[in-house]
Amino acid sequence: MHSQTAAVSSNEARTIAPGIWFFAGDAHKGYSNSIVIEMDTYLILVDPSYPGRTEELARLIASRSSKPVNYVFDTHAHADHSYANAGWTRRGATTMAFAGVGEEMKLYEPERWQTNGMKREDVRATGETSVEPPKKLLQGDRFVLREGSREVDFLHFGWGHTRGDGFVWIPKERVLCTGDAAVNGPRNKFWDADVANWPKTLDRALTLRPGVVLPGHGEPGGAEVLRGQAKYLRDLYAAVAREKASGMTEQQAMATPITLPADDANWVRDDQGVTAGILYREIAAGKPAGSLPHTWK
Repeated sequence: MHSQTAAVSSNEARTIAPGIWFFAGDAHKGYSNSIVIEMDTYLILVDPSYPGRTEELARLIASRSSKPVNYVFDTHAHADHSYANAGWTRRGATTMAFAGVGEEMKLYEPERWQTNGMKREDVRATGETSVEPPKKLLQGDRFVLREGSREVDFLHFGWGHTRGDGFVWIPKERVLCTGDAAVNGPRNKFWDADVANWPKTLDRALTLRPGVVLPGHGEPGGAEVLRGQAKYLRDLYAAVAREKASGMTEQQAMATPITLPADDANWVRDDQGVTAGILYREIAAGKPAGSLPHTWK
């Protein structure tokens, strides 16, 4: 397994299966990975990323297929996965996501858009004052698009990385797109998470028995990406719970290095102390971290 720690060429596209293309995000530009799925008469784009990615993606997609992008799916509400929504609706696409994505945008926007605008020229250059919410919000836990021989399932397994996490499952080819519910590398933040429930959502994803996993960040892999992310989450949660049970304060837990099993190393961030503080607050409150007052940092 290889984590995505360096910039990836914005011209890189990989064919995962006939009509399924993986467009690696440039980590130095803050982009998420994007995936395109070809139907008989149209295309589906998973995760449009930031506004600066729109023209680049449009050119790359056109080099693979002349079909129009009819649907754009936000796996979750975070900026690097959804802030290009308006660029694609102007091109005629319908943006969509699970209902929890709309809920989080109501909770956290336009503040997060404005914060991003202070750092990112591509956000400022849009002239917009907030992210454009998905035009179609999916209710329940499953939505299906079928055309010809291809079926694409949009699945919600519960509150994990965010309350609106959506997976995209292509059953015939056994390809699963995970957004940031599972990443391949030290790329996840926990501010909006339900950390206790998160690995359970990955257990549900594993029941699909995917052959290929396309994460929101990092290299494609197999089911080991899901298993590794879930194990890391459980190990980290248990470690912080032990610290709290021993009488440590939140500040002490944040300052104390946590030693995790070697097979968790792929997911360990440099700012693990910040993550420990988020988990400590979730454990103390008995509620999802993302339901507690917080500011994205």
